[in-house]
Amino acid sequence: MNQITTTNGFSSLEVEAMQKLNDYLKTFIEVKNEVKIIHKDKQEVLTQLYAIVIKTIELSGENKKYNLDNQTIKNVAGFVYEYVLQNYKGATLSELKKAFKMGISGEFGEFVGFGTVTFTKFIKSYMSYSKREQAIKEWFKYQTPTTEKPMTKIFEQNLQIANYFFKVCEEKNSERFHTILNHEDNVMHLPSIYEFLYSNYQISFSPESKELITKKAKVKYNNYIKKSGLKDADAKGYQNIITSVIDNQNKTFDNYVKTQALIFLTLKLKQQGKTFDNLKRI
Repeated sequence: MNQITTTNGFSSLEVEAMQKLNDYLKTFIEVKNEVKIIHKDKQEVLTQLYAIVIKTIELSGENKKYNLDNQTIKNVAGFVYEYVLQNYKGATLSELKKAFKMGISGEFGEFVGFGTVTFTKFIKSYMSYSKREQAIKEWFKYQTPTTEKPMTKIFEQNLQIANYFFKVCEEKNSERFHTILNHEDNVMHLPSIYEFLYSNYQISFSPESKELITKKAKVKYNNYIKKSGLKDADAKGYQNIITSVIDNQNKTFDNYVKTQALIFLTLKLKQQGKTFDNLKRI
């Protein structure tokens, strides 16, 4: 799986790809070329965020109107720090500076004051900004070897379905997903989406991730057992669920595992500002 950045900055391939972007799109990539906030010392980041918040208020020309005391600014900086670690683990301080600058310039609509609501709005709007997404997509495209496999019509159709799921899958609703997802008159078989991705892209999980995926799949599967009127303590109950004729494996449980793997992969990519398009073809 391609990495957006290394711990300390871009690789030579990433720098070369960035140079191929137009000047405006390049600005959205340049601010990623530094150590991520999550890898920096917390106190160092808080000190820098404190200065960034003050500078943002000064640049807005509203510093006299919103004369925040030091403790309030420290509280805002602390909230922003925790918000970024929870929602945007791949963010850098330069990205936040750019987000705040665009925010006070009115790029993300009107705002009132400089509290936590305003700064989190700037960050969230920046991360989903269409030009930023375009820049990242083109940047990854330039990092991809030109010898990739050609896309067939069937491949494109499957990728379209996968990307549709990527769009609707969010942390807040992922717990409600089972093996079949009905959304806006679209019926998606999630294990099939995962099988398509796994068959065409380089996908791997750490032992810890595999354990987490299996654990969540067991919870979903046990709920299925209970709804089926079978007791989870009854070994025969598991055996009576659909099994493969070939190797006697439990296909239903396997589907739950693949569903959870798909959700895990999707959310992880979103946290890193990536999409399925950034996965490396086999």
